Parts: sequence; C-alpha cells; structure tokens
Amino acid sequence: MLKIFSTQVAGLLKSISDKEEQSIEESSRLLAQSVLSEGTVYFKGFYEMEAVVSEALSGENKFRAGANFTEVELSDLLPVDSVVVATRYLDDEKAVELCSEVRKTTECNVILIGGRRKDAEMNVNPDDFADIVIDTKAVRGLVPLDDGTRLGLPSGLTALFAYYALFLTTEEILEEYDE
Repeated sequence: MLKIFSTQVAGLLKSISDKEEQSIEESSRLLAQSVLSEGTVYFKGFYEMEAVVSEALSGENKFRAGANFTEVELSDLLPVDSVVVATRYLDDEKAVELCSEVRKTTECNVILIGGRRKDAEMNVNPDDFADIVIDTKAVRGLVPLDDGTRLGLPSGLTALFAYYALFLTTEEILEEYDE
C-alpha cells in the first residue's frame, strides 16, 4: 500500500508543479505586492488545512507579513492585503462563503487552495469567488481497496506543497526587490 501511495503522491506533486505553475506565479506576484505595499497576507485553513496556517505563521519558513485570518475583522482588511484560504475541496461551502464575503466586503486579493472535483460533482465555480485558484489535485483516496473504496486522501500534504510553492516563488520575487 505504501508503495502505491508514495508513487501516487509523487504524481500529484508533479502535476501541481506542472499544471498550477501559472496560478502559483500569479498568486505569488499578488502576495509580493501585499508585502511590498506593507499590507498583510492573511491565512485561513478549514479542517486539516489548518496545517497551512500553522506552517505559514509558525513554521521554519514563515510567510513575510503573514497573519491569522481569524484575528481580523473583515472591515479591517485593506486593499493592499491578501487572503489565502485553504480547504479540502474548492467548492467547500464554508470556504466559498468566506471568499465570497471577503470579495464583497473588501478590495483585497483572495487566493483559494484546494482540490478541484469534476464539474459534475461541484455545486459552485470557485473561480467566481477567488482572484486565483490553486488546485491541489487531491480529490480522492489514492490507494484502492478490494471492495472498491480508496484510502489515503493527501489533501493536507498537497496543500502544504502548494503553500511551499507559493512561499518559495514569493520569496524569489521579493529577493529581486531586496537587492
């Protein structure tokens, strides 16, 4: 099982790296603008995606100008701020509601990270609620069982990979301005 899981995870990470490169680059530009404009980059995670918030704010590689979204009121958000929302699935009701509220209330950037299920399974279009969407590609378990079910949905793992892609790309952009 572990061999199947690790092979499948490696494939997902490569897919994120290849297919989400443009979204990551665009997101990083927006986040770098927030940092350079002395704005704040707020992080909000739903469910297991609190790991992204923890990594961004307390990890070895903290995000510059990062803050916990739960510690701010919507009315206090500034146009130079950005909000990064991480959730298991891009059509998660709580995440979509939060992104929608932020977009209605403020002019700050909203970046949504999560797995994009097939259109037939999704009840909303996440692109309508976020400036940029990063698909973690994790939408089902990776290890098939004899009864047809699957185990090992690596949503937290792929979201952390997406976070590091954002972090590293943003740092690369900011280094050009630091010189």
